[in-house]
Amino acid sequence: MSVRSALVLATAATLALPSLAATPTFFGPLAYTSSADIPAGFYAAGPTLLETLEDGALDSRLAASHGVLLSDGFIGARDSVDADDGSLDGTCGPQTTGRCASWFNGAGNEGVTFTYVGSGPAPTAFGLVWTDGAGTITFSAAGADGSSLGSITASGFADGSFSATTGEDRFFGVQFAGGIRSITITNNSGGIEVDHIQFGQMAPVPEPGSWALMLAGAGLLALRRRRQA
Repeated sequence: MSVRSALVLATAATLALPSLAATPTFFGPLAYTSSADIPAGFYAAGPTLLETLEDGALDSRLAASHGVLLSDGFIGARDSVDADDGSLDGTCGPQTTGRCASWFNGAGNEGVTFTYVGSGPAPTAFGLVWTDGAGTITFSAAGADGSSLGSITASGFADGSFSATTGEDRFFGVQFAGGIRSITITNNSGGIEVDHIQFGQMAPVPEPGSWALMLAGAGLLALRRRRQA
């Protein structure tokens, strides 16, 4: 094989590849007890924001469509992320000042949409943690221009208990190099509770031109080794 042939084949292979930058990648449902359970590779260098709600307020870079913050003034059990009470023990309690806050919407089929309203570029990685509810869960996202990026559904882990248990907590997230405006989570049965709303930047995805150079380089290296053999 000539050098020219290697380059032609590499370029043709690249043209046949889909644009990875234009393909959303969904994550979840993944077991989650603390921020240490954020999926490896979800962010390039950790989240820009990890909203635990433990300060009693939703970060100003986020807007929520429905629901309320369950914090110190709420009478009754709150199902927050396990680690938010300072220990990993299968529950989030006792629910004392600054601990076990979460976001709750009593109408699960209405869901909750978290929208990025910050002044900087839209995040390319956006997620949250389901902490309570029942039924089938749907997680969806919208791009920076508001268009749908798709959705995923899951079931079989929600226990419907509002007793501060954490065994059902699951991470849902999406990556999209074109930017993510919002994420939405709903269910088809009763209320819904979430926590650890988070966003940041994913690792850069090589563009098709970069793939062409890498493939061409690999082809030339293989040709060189063949000639030396």
